[in-house]
Amino acid sequence: MAKNTSTTSKATVQNEKLIEAIFLNYRAMGFPYYTYSLEEKHKKLSQLTNYAHSDILVDGTIRQTMHGLPVAWSYFPHAWSVQCGSMKTPMQVFESDIDFKQAIAKRLKYGIGRITDAEVRKAVRSFSGAQGVSNFRPTAAAAIYHTFLPKTGGTVWDMSSGFGGRLLGAIACDHVSRYIGTDPCSETMKGLRAMARELGRDDLDIELHEVGSEDFLPDRNEFDLCFSSPPYYDTERYSSESTQSYLRFPSRESWLKGFLGSTLDNCWCGLKPSGRLIINIANVSSYPTLEEDFVRMACSRGWRLERTLRYALSRMMGTRKPKGDRFKYEPVFIFERKP
Repeated sequence: MAKNTSTTSKATVQNEKLIEAIFLNYRAMGFPYYTYSLEEKHKKLSQLTNYAHSDILVDGTIRQTMHGLPVAWSYFPHAWSVQCGSMKTPMQVFESDIDFKQAIAKRLKYGIGRITDAEVRKAVRSFSGAQGVSNFRPTAAAAIYHTFLPKTGGTVWDMSSGFGGRLLGAIACDHVSRYIGTDPCSETMKGLRAMARELGRDDLDIELHEVGSEDFLPDRNEFDLCFSSPPYYDTERYSSESTQSYLRFPSRESWLKGFLGSTLDNCWCGLKPSGRLIINIANVSSYPTLEEDFVRMACSRGWRLERTLRYALSRMMGTRKPKGDRFKYEPVFIFERKP
């Protein structure tokens, strides 16, 4: 028994030394943001462009494929500090000595022999009591453009451009000839403009406007597709700027009508009669009936729900899941105008 106790004690000491070494290494290096050279970005963009976009949307499900996502994240380092409800941000976990060491220990517990930058990012995102913002996958965006835009090219309005997943998907899909993006967050807009400048293709017209979708007034019938994933009420607090929808419309009722309702009206004005409105939005703890209320409001304003796709997302490590399915799903609502 003593021998086993001694072995266990040695293993514990070795593990503690490993945690301390990893901790000190990243205290010296700083946060492991996604960083790529311009050549590396273009190489990864080429992989995204050449991916079979038609294979991503299968039987009403948008399959999970991660091509291009790290490149999108590389333009938005501030995303690690965005608050989600009352949860800690990944950056707050990283900056806390106690939390960061515990996050490292948790990753090592799952049998990972060494900690890379990618593992550290996972560690601070999956830490208990923490939550990071999400990004719409570029492959999923490219699949939607491929399916719902003319082969000869079409115009899309991304009402809440966010962290560039849909912009990068537009760059990678030749069915998009014009991308118009709006977002009121100044720091996010800097990243979007940098992405457009470095990765935009010559035959894609990109327009970016630092304004909320509720205030953007499009020309009549200029869009083939209105497609976005707007804020989920006040869950994601992208900045403290007064232009943020959760600050402008602080109650559920005012936000639904003032933000989403006005955005729908602007989509109605700008969308061609044959175009579609595609929205990814989901229930959250601060608004548990968001999906139902949104669909009801859209239908009351003249939209017809054509169908709903399932957007596959990763489950957090350690969470329970239905037997045989390692994903959770969010709805992607597809609307057309009532005839």
